[in-house]
Amino acid sequence: MRAFVSLLLGGVLMAFVGYFWMAQPESLPERYILSADRILTLASDPPYAQAVLVSEGEIAAVGDAEALAAQFDVPVVHRSAVITPGLVEPHTHPIAAALLGATLDVSAFSHTGRESIMAALEEAAGKRAITPWIVAFGWDPVAFPGMLPPTLEELDAIAPDRPMLILSQMLHDAYINTAAKEAAGVQIAGNHLHETAAVNSVVSKIPSASSAVVELLVRRQFAKYAQAGFTTIGVTGAVGRHDDPVGLLQTLSTEPRSALRSFVYLLQDQHGEHPFGGNMDFAVLGVKLWLDGSPFTGGAATASPYARTQLVNSFLGIPAGQKAPVMMGKADFVDLALPLQQVGAQLALHVQGERAVDRALDGIAELQTRHPQPGLHHRLEHNALITKEQIERAVALGVSLSFFVDHVTYYGHVLPLLFGVPRAERYMPMADALAAGASVSLHGDHPATPIDPTQTLRTAVTRQGLHGDGPTGIAQAISKEAALAAMTREAAWQLRQGDTLGTISVGKQADFTLWSSDPLEDGATSAEVLGTIKAGQPVDTRMISWLKPRLVWQALREML
Repeated sequence: MRAFVSLLLGGVLMAFVGYFWMAQPESLPERYILSADRILTLASDPPYAQAVLVSEGEIAAVGDAEALAAQFDVPVVHRSAVITPGLVEPHTHPIAAALLGATLDVSAFSHTGRESIMAALEEAAGKRAITPWIVAFGWDPVAFPGMLPPTLEELDAIAPDRPMLILSQMLHDAYINTAAKEAAGVQIAGNHLHETAAVNSVVSKIPSASSAVVELLVRRQFAKYAQAGFTTIGVTGAVGRHDDPVGLLQTLSTEPRSALRSFVYLLQDQHGEHPFGGNMDFAVLGVKLWLDGSPFTGGAATASPYARTQLVNSFLGIPAGQKAPVMMGKADFVDLALPLQQVGAQLALHVQGERAVDRALDGIAELQTRHPQPGLHHRLEHNALITKEQIERAVALGVSLSFFVDHVTYYGHVLPLLFGVPRAERYMPMADALAAGASVSLHGDHPATPIDPTQTLRTAVTRQGLHGDGPTGIAQAISKEAALAAMTREAAWQLRQGDTLGTISVGKQADFTLWSSDPLEDGATSAEVLGTIKAGQPVDTRMISWLKPRLVWQALREML
């Protein structure tokens, strides 16, 4: 752990410099007028404004800057920016993202191919990390077509005595060496772990980092969300190695001047440990359930088999004719979910293939028949191959849809090889969902993708990936206005916060994202996030701000 201790010692020095020499974050009056170059309210009345009156963290008036200044005798604060409601990320995993951010990066975002990745693994084998294991994250044979998986022999040669785990980019596959098999007590042929249950059976055996280290990393992760423009996150499964991950999120979200509001869906084994409910800073909304797996590992419960291609059958090892099973029978689903339905807890259901969507909708229909809850809007997450008919049924059941559109950003070029052209053209069918009247949000499912809401917005509008090919499923492109609404108003509504967040409207919380230019202007691809304001106060997103001297000293004591 010497390398990490050195990092922490450097962090201590930075913390002292920051806390004693750098300016503290700006504080604004409890009551003031905020004016800007332009304000996009995402509300119908008015859709645009010049200024808002902020009073004790809430929006008290919206309108013309001069008119508000004449009406209210309060300070006027001007920002040379375009202001929108604070961005809302409805589906993310902050603790897992924080911890995986401290592992070895073997992703396609940082490497050029297999040779580069194997060299990085060899280099890491001689270094210390935050646990005795070598943990790498981001193995991605879909981004690098033709990249064969690491063999047991290769990993044993790199690390004969030290456990090694390599996680795939979507976290539904992993590869281990013999030392890891022995340390975790698993008996498998070869070294491949497939789908979350198998992966978690090994991940759960990795020694945890100290609680102080985990908290420091999650604080840094909160700063990353805020730097990207988010003021609210939906945590769809508080995954990550910590004694009390939900409690940690509650602590960070409710402390003064927290960067984020957090709304959590529990894992099944967390149900009962934390009560449902909360406030506008932190709340437990319901439970997250998986009904199928990843499209990129053969785990999507599709209606028709995966395509017969070299990528599918040879490089990904998906058998010909593969249609993955739905992970939960209808009766089991209803038995598990009915008590949640009865207490008004919301379900966030992971679905990728059509058969998984059918199972979710059949189950929700049964729940609403047995115990009607008209105002309880369950969520379907990802929705890679959901059909028009299924979308219409979801709308009729009051079910909202959250799309993982960055599949198109990073993997649009290989979707025809995975599913064939017709299915690739309707992949993540956001336009169909909007046409049917569904509530549509967009998410990044971090750490599966980098935190970059501007890229998510661009992909939703252009359906253009990053590999230079033509757009994928251009008929499913949506307008910039719809995309921004999906990342603010609709995302807030899906998190059951539509009355307090998501638009710049009187009575709502004064949460704002500040942009360098209008993200809705035609041809505007250079709009950058300048900062965020939460509950009327600027959020300190300096990378130094997450370093807390108390935690740094605690981490040093625990590790030394």
